[in-house]
Amino acid sequence: MDGMNGPYLYDEEPAGGEGYLFQGRHPRQLFDKDQVIVQPRKPVRTAHGNKYENDGEPVRVVCSVEGRAQQAGMFSISGAEDKTPQNQGGLTEVTPIQILAREWPGDIHSLIWWKGDWYDADGSPVTRDAGTPESRHVEIRARRTAINIPEPHIQEGAHTWGT
Repeated sequence: MDGMNGPYLYDEEPAGGEGYLFQGRHPRQLFDKDQVIVQPRKPVRTAHGNKYENDGEPVRVVCSVEGRAQQAGMFSISGAEDKTPQNQGGLTEVTPIQILAREWPGDIHSLIWWKGDWYDADGSPVTRDAGTPESRHVEIRARRTAINIPEPHIQEGAHTWGT
């Protein structure tokens, strides 16, 4: 097989004249398909109760978003929850997503923007470190809390997490 004797896969066959396959770059992986914006927050106690305050600037995170976000939402997380309409306005839609990222700047209090919607982190991020170094990641579950919310401004030159 001619062309397979060099140091690169598919040597002597440049991809569009821009170099060889995987030369100087990593292969595209599952963790590279989406981007979210994460706003770290912290809980603060006031004389009027508890609230959240932003804790730093929002950051962009390269990740993979999966789950029920592409399907119809549900009205409860557990089948054991009461699904009867209440006199306070009825059922609330719950749209959960799962985020897989190489690294994660937030915690259980983080606010997440994805495709124009607002999500709250639903539990603490979980590190999945079994397997190869390339497969290690952080798993975050979130639920949609608002729709059609403008994304916050990301400062030019800000670090993008997960790259």
